[in-house]
Amino acid sequence: MPILVIADDAAGLAAYLAPTLPGERLLAACDDSAVAAGLAAAPRAVFAIRTGAIGADACERALQAPSVRFWQTGGSGYEWMGRWDPTRLTAANAVGVLAPHLADTTLGAIVALNNGLVRYRDRQQRRDWSPRAFRALGGQRLLIVGAGAIGRAVAPRARALGLHVTGLTRRGHPLPGFDAVRPLSELDRALGAADIVSCHLRLTPETTGLFDTARFAAMVPGALFLNSARGRIVDEAALLQALAGGHLGGAWLDVFETEPLPPASALWTAPGLLITPHAADMVDGWDRRFADLFVRNLARFDRGEPVLNPIFPPG
Repeated sequence: MPILVIADDAAGLAAYLAPTLPGERLLAACDDSAVAAGLAAAPRAVFAIRTGAIGADACERALQAPSVRFWQTGGSGYEWMGRWDPTRLTAANAVGVLAPHLADTTLGAIVALNNGLVRYRDRQQRRDWSPRAFRALGGQRLLIVGAGAIGRAVAPRARALGLHVTGLTRRGHPLPGFDAVRPLSELDRALGAADIVSCHLRLTPETTGLFDTARFAAMVPGALFLNSARGRIVDEAALLQALAGGHLGGAWLDVFETEPLPPASALWTAPGLLITPHAADMVDGWDRRFADLFVRNLARFDRGEPVLNPIFPPG
C-alpha cells in the first residue's frame, strides 16, 4: 500500500522522502486529478500540505478514503480538514516545527512598526526626508493572545528586547518566559493594558471575528496589532477603520480572510499596515521540515506508538 504526498511540490517532496522510506512506494499529487489517481491506488498514509491548487473536496475524499490509516498535515492549522473517524484514522499536525522562525518574523514586525520603518518605506517612494522619533521598546507591554508553540517562542525573544510580556491562554496557568499569564476570558481587560497585541490563536467558531470594532476600540490609543494566526480571526473592515481613524499606531497582517489578498482590497493601501503574503514562517526548506516530522510520525504509527502532535476532529 503506497504513501500519497499531496502538495504543490509533491514530486520534490516525494523525492526528498524516498531515501528515508526505503521500500515504500510514494505517489505525488499536486492537483485534484492527481489526488484522485493516488486514492485509486489505496494509500495507507497521506502527507498533505494543502494549498490553493488542491481543493477542499479532494482533501475530503483523501481524508475519508477507507485505506488511509495515518494522515500528517503540514503546518499547525487543520480547521479545513472537517471531520474524520479517529477510530479509523490517526491524524497529526506539525505545530511547533516552524514556531521559532515565525517568532523571529513577529519580532521583526514589532520593530518595523514601532520604530517607524513601515512609514519610512512609504516616504522613501516619495523621496520624503522626514525623520521622526520613536518610542523605546524597553518597558512597553506586549500581550500575546494564544500562548501555544508560537506564542511561547515569541515571549522570550520579546523579553530580551525589554518588553513586559503577558500571555493569554484558555486556563491562564503560569508559563516560563512570560511575566504574567491570564485566562483568555480576560481579553477585553488585557487589551486596555497593552501597547502591542500579537494574535496566535487557532481558528475556531469561538475565535472567528474575535478582533472586531469593539476589541480594537478597547486597545490603548497608538497600540500596535499583529496577526499571523488566521485571517478570519480579524474583522478586516474594523481593522481598516481603526487604522484610518488613527486609533491604532500600526498593524502587521500575514494572514487574510481571502488568500491571495485580492488586488482591489483596501488593505493594500491602509495607513501603517505591513503586509506579508502568509510567509512569516517560510524559512528555507520549510516543507522539508514538515516531511521530516512525517517520517518520524509514520515510524511511530507503524510501531503502534503514540504519534507526535495528534489532532482530533471538532467535538
